[in-house]
Amino acid sequence: MIKGFLNLPWLVWAGLALAIGIAYSFFGIPKSAETAIGFRFFILRWAHALTWFLLTINFALRGISPNLNGIANIVAAAGGVMYLLFMMMAFLVK
Repeated sequence: MIKGFLNLPWLVWAGLALAIGIAYSFFGIPKSAETAIGFRFFILRWAHALTWFLLTINFALRGISPNLNGIANIVAAAGGVMYLLFMMMAFLVK
């Protein structure tokens, strides 16, 4: 297994990120999503969970092969953009 952050295998990190993503799919719904409509509702409802699912893919790619690190970086960057969009919708756009 390919070791990653804190000397744990990347696939362990993928499993943890997947568990967090599933939890946010069902339990991490912000109160502001109840009154939001359209695109803002979609982002508030699903972007945090999608961020964790993108991190899951990132960790899994790193665990499969070091040759996939370039693609994993792009997926991780997409997760960062998704989280930034979530934060903007949650705190800046009212």
